[in-house]
Amino acid sequence: MQGKDEKGISVDILKHIEDLSNQVNRMMASRARAVFRRYPVTFGLMILIGVMAVHEGLKGLMREFGLLNINPWYLLVAGLAILTITGTLYKKLEK
Repeated sequence: MQGKDEKGISVDILKHIEDLSNQVNRMMASRARAVFRRYPVTFGLMILIGVMAVHEGLKGLMREFGLLNINPWYLLVAGLAILTITGTLYKKLEK
């Protein structure tokens, strides 16, 4: 009984969260598609503004901590390392 406790319930928390999000996505899919079709420009602008706000906020935090005052090559290597770790983690968690 690998991955299950004595009651037979799976203890894989990530799997439970993934299943729950899939159920919510299925329930909301028809309604969400209709909203996106009705207001594509509004949602597009909201997404764009949200991404820009997160980008500028992260840039401000990095500047505040002095991370942007270093050599740009270090930032490039750090970014590539983060993307590599994220990709490897994604492959390992993919079921």
